[in-house]
Amino acid sequence: MRTITRNPNPPACLTQQPRGQDWHAFMGTPCHQVVGESLLTEQHHVCCYCEVEIAADDSHIEHMVPRSVTQGHDYDYTNLAASCDGGAVEHCGRFKDDRHQNPTYRYDPNRFCPPQDPDTTRLLQYLPSGSVTPALGIGPQEAQKAQYMIGYLGLQCARLTGRRRTHARQLIDTLGPTPDPALIAWAIGYYLNPDPQGKLRQFTSLSRKILNQ
Repeated sequence: MRTITRNPNPPACLTQQPRGQDWHAFMGTPCHQVVGESLLTEQHHVCCYCEVEIAADDSHIEHMVPRSVTQGHDYDYTNLAASCDGGAVEHCGRFKDDRHQNPTYRYDPNRFCPPQDPDTTRLLQYLPSGSVTPALGIGPQEAQKAQYMIGYLGLQCARLTGRRRTHARQLIDTLGPTPDPALIAWAIGYYLNPDPQGKLRQFTSLSRKILNQ
């Protein structure tokens, strides 16, 4: 999970929504599209949780703290993010609060770590095998938070593990056994930095691990 730098000037239309308006009614408004575009831009078009590349047609506006917990705060921009749709609801925003798909985990304010918190990034480590685990060297309480986030968001599901493994294999094969420094410099620019359109490649944290950055 990479750290999100929040937009200091969120769309003003959020504050103009009718009092008590249902979120599903909001989804049909022009403001919903504006907010979605703002979130995609600040996240460089990658999912706030799993880091897959996303666009408007394969993502949704996510309430990081569920709406059932923050009633009356549906339009709080600081609680909104762009999440992938998670395949067949296997991971990320659609998965985390679906009691049918995810019966084991529920929202826990003492363990949930939002992606805009810089401390969240250091809780997880991504392996070339495709697995994600609690990072080495963190304390027991932090390890519990990391394990909770992995389970709550489905980050270790087969779909994501396979995609990360394929990504790692492709990057490692590109670098070769003794990569030239110029090739490493190119890979750092290509995999870790936004392109001219402001978009990142998927799985930045895994790429950073492989490139020792």
